[in-house]
Amino acid sequence: MSLIKKGNPLYSVLYLKCPRCHEGDLFCDKNPWHSKHFFDMPERCPVCGQKFTLETGFYYGAMYVSYAITIAENVAVFVALSVFNAFSIPLFFAIDIPFLFLTVPYVFRISRAIWINFFVKYVPPEQREKLT
Repeated sequence: MSLIKKGNPLYSVLYLKCPRCHEGDLFCDKNPWHSKHFFDMPERCPVCGQKFTLETGFYYGAMYVSYAITIAENVAVFVALSVFNAFSIPLFFAIDIPFLFLTVPYVFRISRAIWINFFVKYVPPEQREKLT
């Protein structure tokens, strides 16, 4: 049983689903660490027909979301090291840099999912008509 159900924007963000129907996938390849298909998104949702690129340059705003997530990751590493009284600049960089590189593909996708959810709202199945 899932704590987050369809209709909640978090469902779309965490499961990388279409923000309109919460059924179609936002990315062509479900695995974010397949570097060959890292950026690939379908033009439209295969289920409801929602266009994923609303205008040219639409996802530039996702860079700001990505920046905020990255800062949160940096702060989390800093706090964890500080709580255990192990903070030092070399140790911080030794942990933080690999951590950031490992999370880049997922942060990229989450940022895009958050960004499109600001502009496209969920429509329940009974109110939905397929877009063309």
